Amino acid sequence: MKTSKSRVSPRRPTYPAALKMARLAVELGSRPYGWSFEAIEHELNISERTLLRYIHACREGLRDLTGRPIFEVVQRGARRSLRINPGSGPTDPNPWRAVSLYFTLTLLQFLEGTVMKESVQDLWERSFANLPARDQERLKDFDRKFFAVPYAPKDYHDYDAHLDVILRALIGQNVIHVDYAGLTGQGKPHDFEPYTLMAYRGGLYLLGLSRRHHSIIYLAVERVRKVDFITDRNGNRARFAYPKDYHPAKHLDGTFGLLDGPEMTVELLMLGDTEAYLRPRMIHPTQKFYRRRDGRTVLTMRVRGTTELRNFILSLGPWVKVLKPASLRDELADLARQMADLYPQNQRQ
Repeated sequence: MKTSKSRVSPRRPTYPAALKMARLAVELGSRPYGWSFEAIEHELNISERTLLRYIHACREGLRDLTGRPIFEVVQRGARRSLRINPGSGPTDPNPWRAVSLYFTLTLLQFLEGTVMKESVQDLWERSFANLPARDQERLKDFDRKFFAVPYAPKDYHDYDAHLDVILRALIGQNVIHVDYAGLTGQGKPHDFEPYTLMAYRGGLYLLGLSRRHHSIIYLAVERVRKVDFITDRNGNRARFAYPKDYHPAKHLDGTFGLLDGPEMTVELLMLGDTEAYLRPRMIHPTQKFYRRRDGRTVLTMRVRGTTELRNFILSLGPWVKVLKPASLRDELADLARQMADLYPQNQRQ
């Protein structure tokens, strides 16, 4: 007679596993928007398979009064997170919403003195005033707990009137007349359809259709000398139809920064500690790092335009070497020679 195979029972949690599961539950109580699988695995020093086993055990054993699991898995794209089911716990997301709003405010410090900064400041003050007293007490030191250090921000104190017209034109889809100085200061008038106001490297840029050039261009706000609404013979502001197929991300796809140019493959050899500095950063959406046989690392990108890339490479000094394209390598070599000529040895000026 055949003996029946015994059923294999799932692994029983050990005391260390129980402690990790308890820590998981405690941590989730302070993370109303969830905790990513990757961060949990790193923090608890467990594998994804172990984490999934923990989640299964918790969902089976931890349920609210209605029978729903207290924990739920949330997927945003390829990223998975674990969080407390919003309908199962008393977690109050208000402080975290306030954190997000206030930290956004710190990132807009370069807009100090303009209508945009005042509007965001007013939003924060109104939001703070509507919080319960206990949350206001917890958040009273936000100006010290959250702080942003802007890198070489532009000063827009004297451009409040320009920004006011630009913002109203963006919202109302109004055509504006712009007297634009450009880099050299030589003025060029544009009848302009404003599509997007962008913040980039501590500055504001207006992206839209120039009827002068019949193409989409960007204007640096601080170079706008004068801006007015264009009106018809009845005094009504001229309007334009916002293009359905336009998106700023699509327009800038492939560029390194804002300046467009010919598309080319770039290869940069990492020297010194540059790899450790650059790897955590999104330099360009197409970036890839690969290790050569000699142990050194190369960063590759497929970019449209190298003007801003050239300046970025120069900021890294002698710790990055351009391998491709030859035109970019030659341009940087010429600039390096010009820089060296500014600092002749054994000569003081």
